[in-house]
Amino acid sequence: MIGNSEEKNLRLLKKVPFFAPLEEEELRLLLPFLKEKKYKKNQVIFHEGEPGHYLFLIRSGSVKVYKLSEDGKEKILRVFGPEDFFAELPLLDGGKYPASAETLSACTLLCLSREDFTKTCSGNAEIMKKIYEIVGDRLRHFTTMVTDLTLKDASCRLAGFLLEMAGQKDPFSLKEIRFPMELTHQDIASLIGTARETVSRALKQLEKQGIIEIKERYLTILDKERLVQAAR
Repeated sequence: MIGNSEEKNLRLLKKVPFFAPLEEEELRLLLPFLKEKKYKKNQVIFHEGEPGHYLFLIRSGSVKVYKLSEDGKEKILRVFGPEDFFAELPLLDGGKYPASAETLSACTLLCLSREDFTKTCSGNAEIMKKIYEIVGDRLRHFTTMVTDLTLKDASCRLAGFLLEMAGQKDPFSLKEIRFPMELTHQDIASLIGTARETVSRALKQLEKQGIIEIKERYLTILDKERLVQAAR
């Protein structure tokens, strides 16, 4: 019988796609290797270029993964929330982190080292296949991001970003979708490649049109169909 904390960790492991081929007993073998770490808001988890020792799973909170330009400007690549995972590349090559990661809120993370992963799972061909599929999916995400930056205006990119956030919270809902606005307007601007003022204006316009509502640091999508149209 495993404890309550380990039960939570087991449920989280089951939600990681590349562990899907494992039976529950096999997943339990990983539990002793999961190291829990707590982070404060705006705390750096790792810097780009540091040795990539760990895969991170998010039990609670949210994390941004970003790169800094030569002049110090931040470009957010992606935001991850509860039950997400990030920094999976070290599991493949043991190389350095290709970007930096920082918390957007207080976080509880589970860390799995490449060494422990290799001992337990590297002989499983199905797991390695899943990891490559996930890496491919994330490359497609970044390709779409680059395409959007090239072909779509800021308002369309913002609408697309809000749809992505809604999809993470409730991918199948056609009704109102409400989620906390943990990102600042500057963070959103960094994600979609525009200025903070542009984000503020575009959010106000969507609110004026009755497509979204922003209240007490929560954003509610009132009309998903019109938001989809705005993203095109």
